[in-house]
Amino acid sequence: MSQPKQSPKPEVDKTEVAESDTLKIRLEEAKWTSAVLVVISGRPLGKSFFLSKEKMVLGRDLTADISIGESSISRKHTQFEITDQGIVARDLGSTNGTFVNDQKIDDRLLEDGDLIRCGNTILKFLKEGKIENVHYGKMYDLATRDDLTGALNKKAITELIREEFARSQAKLLPLTMLMFDIDHFKQTNDTFGHLAGDYVLKETCNLIKNRMIRQQDALGRYGGEEFALVLRETPLHIAVDVAERIRSTIEKNNFNFDGKQIPVTISIGVVSMDSTTKNFEDLIALADKALYDAKNQGRNRVCVR
Repeated sequence: MSQPKQSPKPEVDKTEVAESDTLKIRLEEAKWTSAVLVVISGRPLGKSFFLSKEKMVLGRDLTADISIGESSISRKHTQFEITDQGIVARDLGSTNGTFVNDQKIDDRLLEDGDLIRCGNTILKFLKEGKIENVHYGKMYDLATRDDLTGALNKKAITELIREEFARSQAKLLPLTMLMFDIDHFKQTNDTFGHLAGDYVLKETCNLIKNRMIRQQDALGRYGGEEFALVLRETPLHIAVDVAERIRSTIEKNNFNFDGKQIPVTISIGVVSMDSTTKNFEDLIALADKALYDAKNQGRNRVCVR
């Protein structure tokens, strides 16, 4: 007796499976997100501010929880308060008022998707646990992070240095910056290939981000094999210790690509904000000069300006 013909198994679209897995991950991440305000018009465009404290103030003041440096925003413009009913937006006597969905308010319980206008900046309110909270965060990362290393891109790290300089100056807090690059990187590319060079850049950043710095510090790719590291509220002597630990860790790390051992060292320049640094451009320039000193003195060392 002949066997009945079996219908062929339907082909599985691997793209659909991958997208389904990604969606599950995003939904799981979303469960743990706080309510969030996303800048949809104005600067910093696309940035998310999670409402994780009982009361958070939005304003132009550098000490505000949500600090937006726009002249049409008052120093203390709007307060967002977590209540039993939800999150309430309350105007703090601002010059130009707080608007929710184009209606001027004194205080108002926010609904998911509400648009809040403060000055010329518009923010979208998203309740906790929404997948959009994760989506906007991912989109902001795409706009501000270097594809290869995951560090901030040059535009984003420069903007962060500007903001941190102004904040540290206003609050009389220490601020230290490191500028470093990978020694003889062109030689690494020429000897081991550009894929190996990419591996060295990525692995160097992973080591620093995951093992050497705090969550509040910021690492950015300033250009090519040159990186900037901002250490918030950190005095110079501690920053020098951090720089030396980073230098030593990179020198001792086993960089192995395609079965080949790659020797890697870095040179680091360190500078701290003081009375001679008038603006954030001065801080960057001094860090760059300190890096040049380290390279000029033989590389694989830390120099301070």
